Amino acid sequence: MKVLLIANYMPDGQTSMIAFSRVLERELPRIGCDLRVVSPPRRVLRVPATSRWFKWLGYLDKFVLFIPSLRRHLRWADVVHVADHSNGMYIPWVKSKPNVITCHDVIAVQAAHGMIEGWNVGWTGRQFQRLISKGLGRADLVACVSAMTRRELLSMGLAEERRVTTVLNGLNDNFAPVAPDEAQKIIERFGISVQDKYLIHVGWDMARKNRPGVLEAFIALQERAAAAGQPPMADRLVFVGPELVPEMAELAQKHGVADRIKTVQKVSHEELRALYASATALLFPSFQEGFGWPIIEAQACGCPVFTSDLAPMNEIGGEGAVYVDPHDPSAMAAAMEAAAPRLAEMRRLGLENASHYSAAQMANNYKATYERVIGERRTVAS
Repeated sequence: MKVLLIANYMPDGQTSMIAFSRVLERELPRIGCDLRVVSPPRRVLRVPATSRWFKWLGYLDKFVLFIPSLRRHLRWADVVHVADHSNGMYIPWVKSKPNVITCHDVIAVQAAHGMIEGWNVGWTGRQFQRLISKGLGRADLVACVSAMTRRELLSMGLAEERRVTTVLNGLNDNFAPVAPDEAQKIIERFGISVQDKYLIHVGWDMARKNRPGVLEAFIALQERAAAAGQPPMADRLVFVGPELVPEMAELAQKHGVADRIKTVQKVSHEELRALYASATALLFPSFQEGFGWPIIEAQACGCPVFTSDLAPMNEIGGEGAVYVDPHDPSAMAAAMEAAAPRLAEMRRLGLENASHYSAAQMANNYKATYERVIGERRTVAS
């Protein structure tokens, strides 16, 4: 089976989408797929990301100059897989072949419809999301990465139910526990010790990631412990992501915890694995996700997880995670305190849960979707 995988435009820097494509690039050949990965090359984009022309020149690379090359590769393929729904506008160009598109979430589409408070989408953004929606509707099969993403896609009428399935994400790399002595060597450049009791958060500075809620919950944890005259479950907080915005920095300073907070960037896979493995727990109180990779990444490294009692987080984390109200930092702190005596059990159950999300299983499930759309095309043709 010849599979043409359409990956993302590298200058866009979509880390999770790059990781998703790399999993398939590694795993599909192992199960007998003849794989060819294509993505738009950088041709006319020669300006910094801060330029107002960056987006428009990128569109030219992706949606105009890439098309002739895509059509040439199309002649080779038995089936086409568009790896990211945000490239749904490629579907009309590949309709001559059986095709699958992965839908990671419908958050941006919801924002374009005014469904997300505080996220205002301009005219061009709304047109872009319309093109994406049309692509989803025209695909032979839409593979959603979680049951919640499938429910939301169907509730918005973005595709017919018979053309929608669920293929759960697998771990995108070899996440696994790291021995303390090895972890110490890896993370010492961050000024962090495996002896430190720290909470970790992984994610960008986006409103839905709820980084302010993480900080407020950490502050509440310190204040509750001080009031009880006991040491806190964790006395440091590590953000894997951007520096704190001024409002968060001021809040940390006001409550006297600024010196206990660290942000780290440009973290390699080995460093991230060691940070997870050495943490007291991951705090991931996101308001909205398509899947929630950090949950199973942390669990696979033996890190207890506290995450939102919202789908898909409470569908992905299994019995090993503790589910919290992401809107209530005090309740988050109370939940962490209450769970502190059973962190070892959370680690064990988390490792067990993460084992259900293997990259090999994900690849096998995608191969089944390819076989399905190829078979359906043959049936129609006959």
